[in-house]
Amino acid sequence: MEESIYLLANKLHDSISSNDSVRRLNELEKELNDSFEVYTLSSKKDECLEKYTRLKESLGESHEDTLKALKELKVVKEKLSNFPLVAEYLKEYSKVRDLYNEVDNILFSEFRKVNKCR
Repeated sequence: MEESIYLLANKLHDSISSNDSVRRLNELEKELNDSFEVYTLSSKKDECLEKYTRLKESLGESHEDTLKALKELKVVKEKLSNFPLVAEYLKEYSKVRDLYNEVDNILFSEFRKVNKCR
């Protein structure tokens, strides 16, 4: 029985690995890692987040400088999210996440029901 489970797990792995969305997500991830524009936007977002966090801790949430930093953070996050490569990645990521959730549900939903009864 262990061998058949192992073979089925390998088939599942191969099936998921050959899925168009999974393959495209992997390609996009490599493109993201190689993109200087994405790196720059991501770094800027991290800087803005650090600045906002520092100001929030030292001056409080409602201080003018903190609110200004939050606004700047939101603008940079939106630019990053709307960058075409990032937007495509997030769209593909959502498809793959849904695929994994479906597989998880098929494989483990019965086990979850058993645990809820105890």
